[in-house]
Amino acid sequence: MDPRYKTNRIILIMTITLLIARGLFTNDWRGSLVFSAGFFLTWALAREIDPLHGKSAFVAAFIYLSMVMWIVEINLGLVFWTVLLLRGITKITGKKTTVLDLLGLMGLGIYLILGQGNGIYGLIFTVAMVIGYRRSAKDALFKVFILVGIVVSVWGISSYSILLPGEGLQMDSFRVILLLVGLLCGTFYGKMLQKDQGIRDDEGNIIESKYVLLSYIFYLGMYAVLITGTDLDQGTLSLFFAVILGVALYRVWLWRVL
Repeated sequence: MDPRYKTNRIILIMTITLLIARGLFTNDWRGSLVFSAGFFLTWALAREIDPLHGKSAFVAAFIYLSMVMWIVEINLGLVFWTVLLLRGITKITGKKTTVLDLLGLMGLGIYLILGQGNGIYGLIFTVAMVIGYRRSAKDALFKVFILVGIVVSVWGISSYSILLPGEGLQMDSFRVILLLVGLLCGTFYGKMLQKDQGIRDDEGNIIESKYVLLSYIFYLGMYAVLITGTDLDQGTLSLFFAVILGVALYRVWLWRVL
């Protein structure tokens, strides 16, 4: 978070204000901290999948805010991990990925496997490494971590198993709605994203839109997998949904204006 950027300062001020206001109103400072962090991470995720339009991230954050009545718990570690995975795929930082970066991602993935008792996070990490390998001109570092990811996946699945596809949807209409509406809005946004030109990384260099699209496809696929193959709480799934809905609605607004 570089405070020199106006949008970064705005979201930080909004997050702190939300934390204090909700804490004073509910007297639940832990819950307020989690909810406020979710607000910030919703904005951060939207910025990753729509780097050309800063305002769409605020739309996503306010959609998240409107879900306050049922967002109680959020797996902040998973959301933060997702942000880092997307940044590794798009290379939006403009810097070369290091061993420490990938070790950190792997460590968080193992933490999620242990914490959630689900081996699916090893598979998600491996897919991200495969995409990163293609994105980074077949960097041998990613090749090593693809193999590491396969080992972690085998260990996670053999130790904790994974939910069968669709098992997470059984007797849960909320998940079904999130899946169908999310994929519908997500497909629309993906088509709009293909037209983006002039995307720049944090160093000011032009990024090919196909890499941002690839990162987004990974995000949408991960979203579907988390809904159908995990028992994540409604709050975390709603956060991921708010990101998709926010960027899609902003594109609808742009489409109508332009």
